[in-house]
Amino acid sequence: MRFWSCIWAVLLLFGCGKAYEVNPEFIDNEVKENAQILYSPAGVYWSDGGMPEDRILFTKHISSGSGSYSEYVAEKEAPLYMPTNYEFLFEGRLIGYNSANLKFFEARYEDGTFIVSELSEEQVRYLFPQLEIIKISEAKDGVLKIKKRFWQTKSVLLLNDTKQDFHRYSFEKKDEYKPFKSLLTIDGTEDIIFSHMGSRDELFPILKIKVEL
Repeated sequence: MRFWSCIWAVLLLFGCGKAYEVNPEFIDNEVKENAQILYSPAGVYWSDGGMPEDRILFTKHISSGSGSYSEYVAEKEAPLYMPTNYEFLFEGRLIGYNSANLKFFEARYEDGTFIVSELSEEQVRYLFPQLEIIKISEAKDGVLKIKKRFWQTKSVLLLNDTKQDFHRYSFEKKDEYKPFKSLLTIDGTEDIIFSHMGSRDELFPILKIKVEL
């Protein structure tokens, strides 16, 4: 009897796992309001320091009239509008996250113009290696099924590949992970509800996360 108890304890130890640890650079390199960052066209990189000769210096402002999204202003450039409310520098890139539609974007310099494009699923996977990504389009009748072991702690990232908006949505009875609220850690077997301020109104359909063993 004691032997099987030890075996069960070992299985629990190695099978439980822990919550996913986001790359600390995403937090440490946050671009905050009124911060200045630069872009080097010759070097093809964004940075928060250095003095390359061809630098284009931007100052970040938060535009309340656009849903608190970010606007980057430079002296001789058209304003760069990011459809995001959180940006960070990573590997010379300026990446943003939109917590209302659960999407990631990147600002790039092409043919003398700054453009913003949505990151593909593959590009998001590069940012979050070893993290399971669940696409919203996989939901059927408002239900997303996620498999995990009974004793397992599992983290997933919901990626919105639809036109549905999730403004003011949050997981019920779950702490929100900041700044990426679509990162969810599951340590139980009960269903999880992603709702608009707890509403059950048809105008704001809930998304149910059904945990399957």
